[in-house]
Amino acid sequence: MNILMVYPMYPDTFWSFKHALKFVSKKASFPPLGLLTVAAMLPKDWNKKLIDMNANQLIDDDILWADLVLLVLCLYKANQLMM
Repeated sequence: MNILMVYPMYPDTFWSFKHALKFVSKKASFPPLGLLTVAAMLPKDWNKKLIDMNANQLIDDDILWADLVLLVLCLYKANQLMM
């Protein structure tokens, strides 16, 4: 079973710290701890892939690879996942 976990990009607001991250050489300020916790609870023999859209792009091949896609969704991030 191939599981793809997708963490959407934060909008460019004061709280995203997008502009401050350049000073500390980071791509994102908040790790996707919820998805990492879920990944730890899944069976060990399942293949897992995490895409943090704050650091990497989600591409079609990632979606085609997956048997199941898990998403984190807050209402203010919903437009990021509408494809």
